[in-house]
Amino acid sequence: MPPPVSSGVQVPVVVSKPNVTTGRTANASHKRRKQEATFVCPVPGCGSTFTRSFNLKGHIRSHNEEKPFQCHWPGCGKGFARQHDCKRHEQLHTNYRPFTCEGCSKQFARMDALNRHRESPSALFESFADVVS
Repeated sequence: MPPPVSSGVQVPVVVSKPNVTTGRTANASHKRRKQEATFVCPVPGCGSTFTRSFNLKGHIRSHNEEKPFQCHWPGCGKGFARQHDCKRHEQLHTNYRPFTCEGCSKQFARMDALNRHRESPSALFESFADVVS
């Protein structure tokens, strides 16, 4: 397996946020990968890797706190480094929650939030309470 290569992405001299990815996020991303990560973040100490240069560019914007994608919901205007994060955020305004816990019927906008809920003690308690009553 060849090591990740430089992406050629230019990094500003001053980086306002050296750490933008948590270990948990990096591990989850690594597990989902179906191909080798060939692009590595050039920010010293970061170490994040990507399979596409496009994703690395969005990641670099996070380091620099650039937020070119704005929520269009009236009165919100929250900014995001990546367009898909902005679109996902905008769905929260519409209360679109397609993922439902089969144990307690609580609804979630994202599958990862449902999965965290399923692993939480409160979800286990709610499921147990339904069985007992």
